[in-house]
Amino acid sequence: MKLLQEFQNRYNNITYSLFELESGAKLIHLLNPATVNFDFRLMHKAGNIYEDQTKVQHGTAHLLEHLLTGPNSTFKTKESIHKYEEGNDKKPALMTNAHTGYKCLTFDGFTHEDGTERFLYRIESEIEFSKDKISKELANERKIVIAERSRQPQTEKDPFLQRLIYLQGKELKALTYNRIGEITQIPNISIDDLELFFNNRIIGGIPLFSIQSRKLPSKSVIKTIENICKRYSMKFLEDIPNPKLNNKLDIGYYYDDKATGTVLELNYFDKIEPGIDYAKEAKRGILNSMIRRAAFEILREQMGIVYGSESFIENWYTIGHDIKGLKFVVDNTRFGEILDKLDAFIFTDIEKFISSTKGDRWLKHIISKYIFPNTIEYDQNLPYEVGMDYWETGTIYNHNLYTEEVQKLTQDQVIEHLHELQKTPPHIWVESNLPEEEITKTVKQSNLWKRYSK
Repeated sequence: MKLLQEFQNRYNNITYSLFELESGAKLIHLLNPATVNFDFRLMHKAGNIYEDQTKVQHGTAHLLEHLLTGPNSTFKTKESIHKYEEGNDKKPALMTNAHTGYKCLTFDGFTHEDGTERFLYRIESEIEFSKDKISKELANERKIVIAERSRQPQTEKDPFLQRLIYLQGKELKALTYNRIGEITQIPNISIDDLELFFNNRIIGGIPLFSIQSRKLPSKSVIKTIENICKRYSMKFLEDIPNPKLNNKLDIGYYYDDKATGTVLELNYFDKIEPGIDYAKEAKRGILNSMIRRAAFEILREQMGIVYGSESFIENWYTIGHDIKGLKFVVDNTRFGEILDKLDAFIFTDIEKFISSTKGDRWLKHIISKYIFPNTIEYDQNLPYEVGMDYWETGTIYNHNLYTEEVQKLTQDQVIEHLHELQKTPPHIWVESNLPEEEITKTVKQSNLWKRYSK
């Protein structure tokens, strides 16, 4: 086992390590002295975005996840699984689960550190396509997944999916489907679909292991993980090509008949480059905080237009890009007003606020939180978050380096980054119960639209 990267995060007192195993797989370990848990993620690039590429029915990845955690050649019945995972006065309980996202299918869970070996034995059993067992469970598991899907809105009435279709539907259709599949599609998922996806996207690739515990993995734990790797072909899989997501002025709309107000978003694509530019990350993060504060001071406290606003950066539903955004929720009667105020807000008010004495105090206030951090909550999901960051950038995110860059920031540097945002035309997204024609007309008559459409 070869150590590739290591540092202690001064923010949470966790030591982050990246190892390369003899098999070629990577192991991320988070040495956390504040836990007695063994938190575990076994990650595969096998989310639902790979279903079209593999030529299987939509919903195959999620249904496969359900079935792989069920009976297999090691645990022949669900009752034997329950019995094995239950704790008593001599052994800790095992909490095992699995999740399917857009990009990733994981086997995960946690136990007390004394249950580590038993936990890994259970995980190892799941990396198997037992055709006989899966055939017997398939019909019933389909019903369970259909019931799960029935609790969610129809795709055409799902504002989140409609927003994805608007933002990247032309360039990246794989990210615009419901991750579970549609009720009409789930019954058509065949045993061959499931086996093909398992062979291609699960054992056909290279897994990523991510663990959080208070001790480094023992030799026996590493041996078990290496044995798990023997189930994989350990080949680099074809990934989804990075789409060409361009920033341009346009408008997307979703009619929400349950709404009593209007949601207005300005969205911007930001391409992810290899590695991590901590100086840029610091500017993005601090500018977001400055915008939120300026919106609170000006749009809420002075003008009373909004209750609150959001400034966000997300990438869990994109490939090769972050989506930066500003979000405002307003009363329908003031939708036109917020649009016109936003032009002055983005191009004049934010910069004035950052340059002001109050803005200087706010910047120092933000920096102080990095110099004097508070106690943070224990995060069982951290192995997944660190693993996804590693896959996105090829390195483990080092919060220490981010903090160092934050402490160097000046008002002028934050304003410089604001100017970059100002140059970028937004994808305007609106959710409202107002008629689409009224929304479109109001947007296109606004000062903000006129500025970018010149």
